[in-house]
Formats: sequence, structure tokens, C-alpha cells
Amino acid sequence: MKHITSDQMWPPPDDWEEVVILWEDIMRTGSRLPINQILEWLETAPGGEYHLHGFESTEGFSFRFRNPADATHFRLRWL
Repeated sequence: MKHITSDQMWPPPDDWEEVVILWEDIMRTGSRLPINQILEWLETAPGGEYHLHGFESTEGFSFRFRNPADATHFRLRWL
């Protein structure tokens, strides 16, 4: 998938599908490794565009996807 940065577009359009992963969920594994795995997976996963931003400053990560099917694929893989 293609990462769209905040420099390229802010805010992301309202019609993009949001998926939130909380730090609480990440820390359950005992390491920060899952976020690195998620980012690596996104680089090679088929699909369209996504945007990544902090969720509620320190609560976790907000992933937004242009294509709702990409958001569903992401949820099935990581949540």
C-alpha cells in the first residue's frame, strides 16, 4: 500500500475508513515489535493508500484507508 503522509494531505478525507490500534493492545505483547511488523506489512500489502497518525495524542495509532476493503483486510490481520 502507499503511505500518504500528513505533509501530503491533512486532514485525511472524512470518507476514508479509520482503524485504531491502541497502545494498550500493542503493549499486551510486551514489546513495541508489533507496530514495526504492522508498518512492514503495510509496505508490502496489496491495496491502495493509507494514512497514519497518532490517536488522541498518546493513546495509539489511527490508520485511515482510502479503500474500505483495505481497512477490512487490515482489521482481519491485526485486530
